[in-house]
Amino acid sequence: MAGSVYGTRITTPTGRISFPYLFEKARSLDPGKEDKYEVTLYIPKSEDISALRAEMEKVCKEAFGAKFQSLEKLKHPPIKDGDSKDPTDPAYGHWIIRAKSAKRPVVCDGSRVNIESKEQVYGGCYGRINVTPGSYSQATGFGVTLYLNAVQKVKDGERFGGGGVSAEEVFEVLGDSVEDNF
Repeated sequence: MAGSVYGTRITTPTGRISFPYLFEKARSLDPGKEDKYEVTLYIPKSEDISALRAEMEKVCKEAFGAKFQSLEKLKHPPIKDGDSKDPTDPAYGHWIIRAKSAKRPVVCDGSRVNIESKEQVYGGCYGRINVTPGSYSQATGFGVTLYLNAVQKVKDGERFGGGGVSAEEVFEVLGDSVEDNF
């Protein structure tokens, strides 16, 4: 078996961006693990992701040999089937692809102009990602991850979770006497 094996860079088809941590790192929930930049992409199942899957399999076969059986049998696959979600979930009917990076990825628009504002890339906009599949082996198991190289926002879309609320919509004005109650 080889050490870490890296595949060829692949650009995904267009999908909906979700949970974009592209301008600041997402906090790791695992103690001792490094915070990373990351993004989740919901790609319609009608889109062809076979090149990405083939590159991931190639990496696993080279890194793990006969120990590797299939992408579906990996403990933490970076591609999941959204049909396991509730039919009202935006991921339903899509491939859910998650990619991470220790380095800040390139973020650009459809004209390849860099985007520097996190408000421009949000959960619900459309985009595609460029990733490099890479193997990993830990005490808890082995697998393949997708290293995030770049994100291209293709167009705006309806924000996931709605547009939020304003203070005027949810609170009444309180008088000064409220402070006296505490």
